[in-house]
Amino acid sequence: MSLTTLVKLEGDPVYAVAKAYALKSLLLPFSVVEELSDSASLSEFVERLRTSPYGANLAQLPKPYTALDVEKAFWRHLVAVHYSLSQTATKPHLLKQYLMRYVYFNMKTILKAKALNRPVEEILKTVDLYPETLLAIRDRALKAASAKTLSEALAELVRTELSSAASSAVSVWESRRDFSALEAVVDKMYVEGLLQAFKKTPRSSRRYIRPFVSMDVDVYALTTALRARVWRLTTPQTREFLPSQTFDVKTSHVESLLAAEDLKTALDEVPKPEYLERVSLEEDPHKAASQIEENARAARIRYAVKSFYKTPYQQSVLISLLVLKEVEVRNLSTIAKNIEEGVSDPAVISRLLVKTA
Repeated sequence: MSLTTLVKLEGDPVYAVAKAYALKSLLLPFSVVEELSDSASLSEFVERLRTSPYGANLAQLPKPYTALDVEKAFWRHLVAVHYSLSQTATKPHLLKQYLMRYVYFNMKTILKAKALNRPVEEILKTVDLYPETLLAIRDRALKAASAKTLSEALAELVRTELSSAASSAVSVWESRRDFSALEAVVDKMYVEGLLQAFKKTPRSSRRYIRPFVSMDVDVYALTTALRARVWRLTTPQTREFLPSQTFDVKTSHVESLLAAEDLKTALDEVPKPEYLERVSLEEDPHKAASQIEENARAARIRYAVKSFYKTPYQQSVLISLLVLKEVEVRNLSTIAKNIEEGVSDPAVISRLLVKTA
């Protein structure tokens, strides 16, 4: 009998956290990522990453390379890392729900494609159902992609308790061609799952992961309320989209944004987490919502970086690692896309990259 058969690593807190620190040490230095921007072609770009953690995934790609295929390889690696961590964490509820984020992203991609009447073959070329395969829910996604109408696709994806919001979202799309309402239905499923996972997390660990969850939930609530102003739904209809609870921003503050005549005044009365600072309401609510999301994304990254030395050896560093890993994946995907589009100036590409330290 081998040693590995005697050791049960699942749920081992020391192993999971040590693994997060080990994986953090394998993140590519930003200077190395920047240097990749001067690759003359996608082939050279891929070749320079052969010895990186992404090498095994990139090796499976057929030639000639495309930016889309390269990007899928990066995301597959990230999903695999995330899935592995969720299998070793002591209380994996939140990690498993964060894993569902990839599934919900695919849901939104499928819904948008159905709304635009894209054929099934084209949808399946765009969407990588690897997360669904790992979680054994691939069939539902395939049924949605094969649905004849947007409503049928939504029915395959949305839970029964969200049917009212789903109907409203389809109405928004049909009348205003605003896809953000469809995205909000899927995002609510995700956010409610986060809330349930947070409640299942031991109280002793909640304070370390609370910043991640509170940003996700509160930002979703605020941005949905802002975008709802242009959906032209009634306030009761819009409430169907809002989460069952919030954290640092009260539900009453969120609801005040729905029907306020003076949006700037209403937002000024909302407590000011850092991601609400310097949000301009001079233009439309959609742009204000996007600005809040961008601010929150930056705040999330800063917290993830700090957690490795401010709250070390907590389960929260597993989430922090995934946040930083995702930044790396997005940076590499941005480089691949620009190389394919013929951008030859590394400085131009570098300005599009996100630095974490």
